[in-house]
Amino acid sequence: MRIYWLALFLLLGSRVQAQTEKHSLLVGGGFAMRSGEGVHQFMFNPTVGWFAAKDLAIGGMVSFNGEKVGGVTSSSTGIGPFVRYYFGKAQTRPFVVSEWEYVQSNTKQSSTSSSIKAQGNRLLLGLGFAAFLSETVALEGVTGYSYSKFKNTDANNGFALRLGFGVYLNRKANKAFKEKMKPLEDE
Repeated sequence: MRIYWLALFLLLGSRVQAQTEKHSLLVGGGFAMRSGEGVHQFMFNPTVGWFAAKDLAIGGMVSFNGEKVGGVTSSSTGIGPFVRYYFGKAQTRPFVVSEWEYVQSNTKQSSTSSSIKAQGNRLLLGLGFAAFLSETVALEGVTGYSYSKFKNTDANNGFALRLGFGVYLNRKANKAFKEKMKPLEDE
């Protein structure tokens, strides 16, 4: 088992020639937390993508959000697809992104026993960047226009900003790495 952890560590720090080649894998997401006087919030959104063509990633995401402001507690979960197209070959790679998410939310007031449940959609159209800290790990940022619409409520739209990370795994490099690690596994 230790050899697999060693292999993963070496893979993340190894030199991979092309992060966004066809058949590469993208695993990432973001986490945010805020706590203050009477306000507690958290957000977690893992993503997994596959490069269907050079520089074109398609994938899926899940989001978990929770918030408590005074006596009001709300939580939401979402799931949906995304598409990204990357430009350039530099250490920082810009991309355009489109995300759609189906969201379910639940809001409770502590003074009452009732809760309000809602279902809706969220759409994000934006620009992002992947600043590669190594050949496989990148700090990512996304900004753009976000539009949300829940059943029986007015639409909510505006500016969105998100930071996170991505791990870019190239299939050919992974295969070569496994071949190099095979003698260590036999020991």
